[in-house]
Amino acid sequence: MPVKCCFYRSPNTETMAWSENMDTLLANEEGLDAFRTFLKSEFSEENVEFWLACEDFKKTENEEKIASKAKMIYSEFIEADAPKE
Repeated sequence: MPVKCCFYRSPNTETMAWSENMDTLLANEEGLDAFRTFLKSEFSEENVEFWLACEDFKKTENEEKIASKAKMIYSEFIEADAPKE
């Protein structure tokens, strides 16, 4: 009997596509959850959080929100001693 771990899912067309294309993985809620679980196990979840924050920033059109989101990204991920540096 195969050993199942927290990442085991029976393969289907959608999950197989995740292995071929990172954008497909990140665009799918279940794929993103699985990837986050993996990153947590590697103590590097902040990487996908940074990417998601940047993707959200790219879609922002309101100038006030652009400045606010840029400051949040900088303070959360970039500046020295940031919580998710």
